[in-house]
Amino acid sequence: MSWFIIIFFIISIALLLITKYYLLQKELFIEQLETFENDSNTTPSDKLFKDHGIRIKYLDSIEASSLIVKNGEYFKGMNQANLSARGCVSIDELYTKYKQAFDNITDQEKLIVDTFILNLLIEIKNTSSTSSTYYNYVIKWLKTISIAKAKHWLESGMPHTLDTTIVMDSDWFINPRKTTFLHEITHIHQRQSPLDFEDLYPLLGYYYNPVDIKGLESIYPLNRNNPDGMDKYWLWKSRDNKNLITYWWIGAIFNTAIPHSLGDINMMALKLDSDGSNGSNGSEGNDSNKIFYYLKQNPTKLSNLKEFTNFFGDNPNNYHPNEMTAKFAEWFLIEKIKGINNNNNYDYEGYKIYKKYFENMLNKYY
Repeated sequence: MSWFIIIFFIISIALLLITKYYLLQKELFIEQLETFENDSNTTPSDKLFKDHGIRIKYLDSIEASSLIVKNGEYFKGMNQANLSARGCVSIDELYTKYKQAFDNITDQEKLIVDTFILNLLIEIKNTSSTSSTYYNYVIKWLKTISIAKAKHWLESGMPHTLDTTIVMDSDWFINPRKTTFLHEITHIHQRQSPLDFEDLYPLLGYYYNPVDIKGLESIYPLNRNNPDGMDKYWLWKSRDNKNLITYWWIGAIFNTAIPHSLGDINMMALKLDSDGSNGSNGSEGNDSNKIFYYLKQNPTKLSNLKEFTNFFGDNPNNYHPNEMTAKFAEWFLIEKIKGINNNNNYDYEGYKIYKKYFENMLNKYY
């Protein structure tokens, strides 16, 4: 009789365990089904927030128009040549025109951009050799920026930034470009945290000389106003084979005093002379003790300035240190996604300096 009880007890326990096992499997199946259904119903925008904590701020046309400030720094640089290039004759006319320069971003365009950013973050997180720090960097600035949509004529269709807003061309919302996006994020970074770049620019040969240079009185008014690089006082130093230094003022100079568009420019380098307590042009000395002047030598097209292109690469349009480092940010993104051994050749001393500096900053702060 006792053996019967023992066998019955063992069989009962086995049936109980089997029943619990199948109930558990059923619960897991239901959970997986619910997860699948939930994921299939989750929009890219929701997934962007769920997985990365990001909700992109999109400005409508009215919100974006508030970025146009008549007495702001950007409008202060709108002299007659810059007004003419923008099809205006006065600040008042430009202000009225630019207040109407934005379009609303459609829900479909927001979906396209959210999907683009979601995929970009996945690429960065999964393929970058410095995925954690670089991912954290991009996340930080995604939480800072907003995005606005420009009418096709605003700044001749060139993407740019105002305050913490990236102003993109209408085509970008149909076919977002990764490198353009990181380029503009870099400009927000430069504006919001300029000290992060303070030590980099001298390493790249740039020197800030905050006074008007004698001889450039007729050149300054022809310099194109750039919202992402408004300072006209940056100089660049080149070195020859004998390690002698030459100072250059570099700018995007209008071809005429009354240009018809922002494209009526040449990127030019103007060779400067200097004197001061630490010697003349060509000596190391102390830059801050030098007095610079321009003796009307023929300007050099930036694309023909070999010292510049050999150091920075073939990037003559990126004449300002803000533009040059934003271009390097594009290269950095491509390297991190595609790997160093991709088909792009970034073997330039300027980029190597930027890359080392930027990676050190990522490791230190992100």
